[in-house]
Amino acid sequence: MLEKLKQKRHGLFFILFSVIIFIFHIWYIRESYVPVIRNDEYGYWSHAALFTGHDWSDVLSHHMSWYSYGYSLILTPLFLFSHDIHLMYRAAIILNGIFGVLTFVICIRCAKILFPKFSRGVLLTVSFMVCMYSSYITQSQVAWSETFLYLMVWLLLYVFLLFENRPTVGYALLLSTLMGGCYITHNRTIGIVTAYFLVALLLRLTGAVDRKLFLALLVPLLIILFINVDIKTYLCMTEGYGLKPKNGMGGQKEHFLSLLTVNGWKNLARSFSGQVWCLLTSTFGLVFFGFIRCAKQLLFAYKKKKAGRHTVFYLFTLLASLGSFAVSAISLIDPASITDLKSDTDLSYFIYTRYDECIVGILLLLGFFELAACRKNARFLGTLLSGAGIYAVMSVILYFNLQRIEDTWHYRSFCVAGIGFYRLFSKDFAMRWCILIAGAVFLLLVLLLTFYRERFRALHITAACLLLVAVYIPTGLYSSVIGTLASQRGKVKCGNLAMYDELKKYVGEREVYCTLDNTKNFRIAYELQVNLIDTHVHSVTPEDVPTDKNGYFICCSAGDMSKFDGGDYYMLTQSDAYAIVIKGEELAAEIAPLTDRKLVNLDVLP
Repeated sequence: MLEKLKQKRHGLFFILFSVIIFIFHIWYIRESYVPVIRNDEYGYWSHAALFTGHDWSDVLSHHMSWYSYGYSLILTPLFLFSHDIHLMYRAAIILNGIFGVLTFVICIRCAKILFPKFSRGVLLTVSFMVCMYSSYITQSQVAWSETFLYLMVWLLLYVFLLFENRPTVGYALLLSTLMGGCYITHNRTIGIVTAYFLVALLLRLTGAVDRKLFLALLVPLLIILFINVDIKTYLCMTEGYGLKPKNGMGGQKEHFLSLLTVNGWKNLARSFSGQVWCLLTSTFGLVFFGFIRCAKQLLFAYKKKKAGRHTVFYLFTLLASLGSFAVSAISLIDPASITDLKSDTDLSYFIYTRYDECIVGILLLLGFFELAACRKNARFLGTLLSGAGIYAVMSVILYFNLQRIEDTWHYRSFCVAGIGFYRLFSKDFAMRWCILIAGAVFLLLVLLLTFYRERFRALHITAACLLLVAVYIPTGLYSSVIGTLASQRGKVKCGNLAMYDELKKYVGEREVYCTLDNTKNFRIAYELQVNLIDTHVHSVTPEDVPTDKNGYFICCSAGDMSKFDGGDYYMLTQSDAYAIVIKGEELAAEIAPLTDRKLVNLDVLP
């Protein structure tokens, strides 16, 4: 019996790790009542609604710009099976758990190809650690594109390795198609697309691929990019917000133009250094060693004047990572906010890493094995000192910029989940705690992965992985609580969900007008629309609500109810800050016998 278990231990570990990954990817599903209603999330769900014949265009066109539709294709089937947003949202979270397990499978396959000398047990353990990265956990608690995008990028990298080992037309076509799929899932992968074009061109110029393979590498991607333009134009026009500059590269015009100035380059240095600092901290230096792994392989190939087994893959990984970081840094340059730093400047401009983390997983994998392969010699010491120097420079740049920001609580935690561990020690953002904790964990990793006898290597690697997982899990979960779950709990506590549920009983095919409150908090319109899936919600100001017709509902802030004059406005229900108002005596008379609530005429309200 024991012998059989020993023979099957790797299969059992795979099942165990898969279950753990799935559980933590859906950890807060019991509290996922409704979409968090960030702009991105509503954009993805709106496209899916359109694909199934639902008209959410009014809310979308008034408050949104362009969002990619790749993830929307995943959400679309949910509209065909249910119209209960609570059930649909939880189904989307379960899909995130499945995507997490599939990412684990692909990561293992990549590790086997890249590091064939390591045992299967070690590859399983390291891949498990990579897939438990804190941001992977945090992003999976939200039904938006991140977790699916992580899977798509891993699949792209895996097929790239297959193509590199066996450059056939079939793999080339699949690789090109996957690259297009990544782009339509999220346009921020433009940095990876750029790297892909450069590598494909280099392969052709060096004669590594013939014309047929070169065309196979590019044609599907080009077709997808051209078709994407037509689909994007159609969605922009159909959903009502038109072809605004913000929907395309025109939205980044100010950012690119700012690079023509000295201040623009200063802003870029601030944004780029902050992101690199954050990623180095959250991965405890493994991102740095991932880059070192890529650079070493390229340097060896250059010295030998011959490409190694995975030289092209390392080149692609390096260019894709740098491209992603650069695109992210440029897109986050807001001249007014970064140049004129104020006490309440959003910290996210400096430490926002969400756009980078689609490519970080492979750097974690490469960095961990690179560190595990290091030996105690002068070269390792030089690498260590170089990494410490780069980190110190990034830290100094970030430190002097943050000195001018007094409100260090003001940042989007779900976008910098990896450094969430500092909150265990400080209420506000504490750079010193980040550095101390990152330094301590990195020191432990160095001791575990470089000071051991060869026969204990697997044991040390396992200990290092467990150490990282022990930090990643609470960090990822805590970041999701303060960045995501707090918002969902707030919707329940303030009574918004109960208000929507009450309205759903009576709305039928009648129109609903959602007005903006005095703070322009238009997210109430998002919430209302996703809860009333089959209803076309009109997003208007109180002054634009039609007064010459009856038989509809108004969702407004409590302070706006005084703006509706006349004896035919009745309050149906309300939450802490919002209310549902009935317009028309006939509709009020129809609903009155069906509800336990007393319909109150607005004229008699104080």
